[in-house]
Amino acid sequence: MGPIEVVLLLVFGFAVGMPMAMVGLGGGILIVPALILVFGLPAENSVAISLVAMTGTTLSASIGYMRQGRVDYKLGLLYDILDVPGVIAGAYLTTILPRNILAGLCGLLVISIAFLLVKNRKTKHHLPIEANSRWRWRRVKTDSTNQSFEYSIRNPGFALISSFLSGLIGGLAGLGGGTTDTTTMILLGVPPHVAVATSEFAMALTNGVGVVAHGILQNILWDVAIPLTIGTLIGAQVGVLASKRAKGETLTKALIVIAFLLGIRLILLSFQV
Repeated sequence: MGPIEVVLLLVFGFAVGMPMAMVGLGGGILIVPALILVFGLPAENSVAISLVAMTGTTLSASIGYMRQGRVDYKLGLLYDILDVPGVIAGAYLTTILPRNILAGLCGLLVISIAFLLVKNRKTKHHLPIEANSRWRWRRVKTDSTNQSFEYSIRNPGFALISSFLSGLIGGLAGLGGGTTDTTTMILLGVPPHVAVATSEFAMALTNGVGVVAHGILQNILWDVAIPLTIGTLIGAQVGVLASKRAKGETLTKALIVIAFLLGIRLILLSFQV
């Protein structure tokens, strides 16, 4: 790895980490194809390196958002419960069903969630729930600037479904689940700033497990992973600061665009033989 490649990886990591940290994502949607197409790395190494870099993004962003006091720890842990079973199920399904069909179905799912988020913005309503339902989880967060976020999470059990789906998509396509996690949190009634921060915290835990697994399998090329991850670490900190100044509506719009792009990418994978 020459000095030019190292600089390119640093710059690329920064360019990915900053916007991804702003909207509660890890960056795998950009890192994996870039490592394969631009740097010419094998797919298994690209996925492993992407996990290391995404861990840098999510860990760095989590620390920043924890300092801001915007992480809902209990909700983040709830979103982690079924991630690993989802990954296992996704990996297993690829052995018994055509991967392209499964990728297409996941793409349709992600786009459907994005449409729900668009509808949610227009109607100012969240997932339907009976007014007297017990399935409410009232939460209050006060950040470092004394801004208070009061919200009721509708149907907390839906978070478990999202947790499984994010793992399933990861197992099928090697992508992080931040898109489904952050969008469904907003649909459940979580303010965008808290949803972004909590999604990063949840992903940091699961990405760390993935890095350990790929490390044992010796799939990580550290001369590539280290400069890339340094870039994502720095970029994520800048993204956290930018997110603090951004409006919740802006974060939601950016997330909708990314969700549509991810869904389209997965659907395009379904046409590959």
